[in-house]
Amino acid sequence: MTRPSINWGNVHARLRASEIALQEALSATPQRIEAAYRERAARLANQLRQLKPASPGTPALIFRLSGERYAIQLKDVAEVLPCVRCMSVPGAPAEFLGVISVRGELRSVLNLSAALGVSRNDRSGDGFVLMVRHQGQGIGLNVDAIEEVRNLQLDVMTGFNQGRFVKGMVSGTLMLLDAEKLLAEVVSKEES
Repeated sequence: MTRPSINWGNVHARLRASEIALQEALSATPQRIEAAYRERAARLANQLRQLKPASPGTPALIFRLSGERYAIQLKDVAEVLPCVRCMSVPGAPAEFLGVISVRGELRSVLNLSAALGVSRNDRSGDGFVLMVRHQGQGIGLNVDAIEEVRNLQLDVMTGFNQGRFVKGMVSGTLMLLDAEKLLAEVVSKEES
């Protein structure tokens, strides 16, 4: 059996052509860079089209009451005030802490812990008052501390069957209050 002869000239020519092609592939010419960027942009745009837009969330104020974390939608809160000089009203129901003066007008302050049925040390002079609007009037909710304002993803809220004024649980341990339902029930009870 005879061995085929190797044409070393062709082998060297092919190696040189491969080396030139490799150098061209590795060289960064403006045309190659632009082509790479266009290809990458098209690929990223295609990926973004496939993603569904995430819900931007609902802004909410996070606060503490009796060691628990609660949230109230920011659209329900008019302002936050320190709970100072809250005067009790004789004969008022347990749900009402008293009244405070807000720019010369008296506003009712709801004892939120009593309305929610959670135990709380008598700390009537501590904390903050969340002023919320109900049927054109401002009513205060007494809370222990304010934590932060952040966006809550309500589409991932879990059901919560404890407490008639809680819409659900967000982020595992954060209870979202139903301010409208709370005020409607407490204020209507007071008016009757």
